Amino acid sequence: MTFRRLTALALFAAVSLPHCMRVTDGIEVDVAYQPEATPAQIRTDMGYRVSLDRALIVVGKVELLRCDNFVADLWRLFTPARAKAHVLDTPTSLGVPLVIDLMESAGTPEFAGTLKPPPGRYCGMRVLGMPADPDAAGLNDETLEMMQHTVLVAGQVVDTLSGETSPLRAQIWEIFDCEMRFDRPLVFDGPVLETVSIQIDHTSWFDGIDFALQSSDAVQQQITENVRSSLRAVLSNEQNGL
Repeated sequence: MTFRRLTALALFAAVSLPHCMRVTDGIEVDVAYQPEATPAQIRTDMGYRVSLDRALIVVGKVELLRCDNFVADLWRLFTPARAKAHVLDTPTSLGVPLVIDLMESAGTPEFAGTLKPPPGRYCGMRVLGMPADPDAAGLNDETLEMMQHTVLVAGQVVDTLSGETSPLRAQIWEIFDCEMRFDRPLVFDGPVLETVSIQIDHTSWFDGIDFALQSSDAVQQQITENVRSSLRAVLSNEQNGL
């Protein structure tokens, strides 16, 4: 009886495995980063005007999160992130660091790669920001500073009340981990092509800051928090308003 059961299980596995492989191979999720177009001046919620000369961010990893792990993984947001250069790609993650020059984006998507996750329910994305390594995509002579920074912004701030102009420079060295929930779960049970855009609204990075009163450390801390909250994972049909 035991031999019969083992034989039956082996036959079932032999029949099912090719089908599962075909389904997995047919599931593709294209991932792109889509920054907002950079205006000549950014008006903050506290009435300041910010003109940017430089705005860069380095994304080290993006990962598709299963619904059954999403809540359990939220603890990562409250623990120090650890980064490894060139994290290996998996069916649900892309691990090659990418330097994004937000001044050059003009609101156009930056293709990150294609995920090929197994069948299942996926509720969100995790993005890891980290300094670039020497082989990071988008790293060049003009962006070499990003090997020491996760985010770099430079420009000028105008106080609309006094008319005074002051320099702005913020450098974020620490690694940050951001998890974003989709408006609806992605359910993969057959071949499909899906597109996810990681939107980056850097025009909101300076909200909640009183440049005239806050210290440079406080300004930098607020920018760090704003960078996290500026990221949003959007599915393709949500972008089209469907």
